[in-house]
Amino acid sequence: MKLKDFAIRDPFILADRFTQKYYMYASFAEGGKKGFKVYESSDLTEWIEPYAVFVADESFWATDDFWAPEVHYYKGKYYLFGTFGVKDKKRNSQILVADSPKGPFTPFSALLGPENWFVLDATLYVENGVPYALYSHEWLQIYDGSLYCVRLKDDLSAPVGEPIFLFKASESGWATSPLWNPKDKPVYVFDAPFVYEIDGVKFILWSSWSKENCNAYSVGVAYPEKGVLGGKYRHALLDLPHCDCGHAMIFKDFSGKDKIVFHENNSVIGGERAAIYNIMISNGELVVK
Repeated sequence: MKLKDFAIRDPFILADRFTQKYYMYASFAEGGKKGFKVYESSDLTEWIEPYAVFVADESFWATDDFWAPEVHYYKGKYYLFGTFGVKDKKRNSQILVADSPKGPFTPFSALLGPENWFVLDATLYVENGVPYALYSHEWLQIYDGSLYCVRLKDDLSAPVGEPIFLFKASESGWATSPLWNPKDKPVYVFDAPFVYEIDGVKFILWSSWSKENCNAYSVGVAYPEKGVLGGKYRHALLDLPHCDCGHAMIFKDFSGKDKIVFHENNSVIGGERAAIYNIMISNGELVVK
């Protein structure tokens, strides 16, 4: 299969140096089962039929939402950060663990955000050997979706201390309230934080609706001025080849090139496709080639 042949939202690609394979993770809901699956490739062009890496059973607390899986290799194991939800309980993020990028993954950590928060799209960031989870405090609860971080135990099993506010979506200058907003006041979406560094330039990717282009899903870049966790950032809207794209992450391919992946056609249900492009830093800014 090629990328044009299957629908996928929130793609996340792990380039696994041990197997020399690319693993692209996604959600699934089939035959009454829900969980996460993975597509596998040797060249980022041809992908095999996906297989399940986590299937929720009756012992798992979430039954409704299984969103935005991303897998990180950390200290000899593979950790899947996912967002989960169940009726009458606020969505939250949690970590699963496996010995292989192919799974099977099993529940591992405590909830990453406060139980009375709507928490979304947690990602792993390690600074000076200390692991952190970055995640969104969702607009459904606070109108202006915001980025928070929390230190994790060294083994990633639980948060340590209270979450720390970094910035809110409206501070970017480019995010806008979507046309579909059901509220009686503006809302600002904050999705998919992801930290990366190229040529000494560190930045945070995230997604929202842009007031530029076509009032559609877009990717922004926050350039830290006092470190990733410092709370002061310069914001820019990332120039992408097409409109209505988002939920981006970056990985290094096996030739050493940095690449970005995100889904296009965000508003076309069933028409979403993963797109992979080369990227570079030019004059201190991230550029999609």
